[in-house]
Amino acid sequence: MPTALWYCENIGNSVWPFVLLALPLGGAYLYGQNQKRSAWILIGVWAVIQTIISSLTNMNCLG
Repeated sequence: MPTALWYCENIGNSVWPFVLLALPLGGAYLYGQNQKRSAWILIGVWAVIQTIISSLTNMNCLG
């Protein structure tokens, strides 16, 4: 499965999952600062990216 190998080598075992986690955390922070529109935009962008990644690569990169 070439897509799985590429994903694990370039994304799954790198810093990118943690960088992507910053989006909903930033959204939560902005929501707490009463900037609800910006917060939901960040959370929505994160949800779309995660959904795409999950649908393309349903795998575990450990091992």
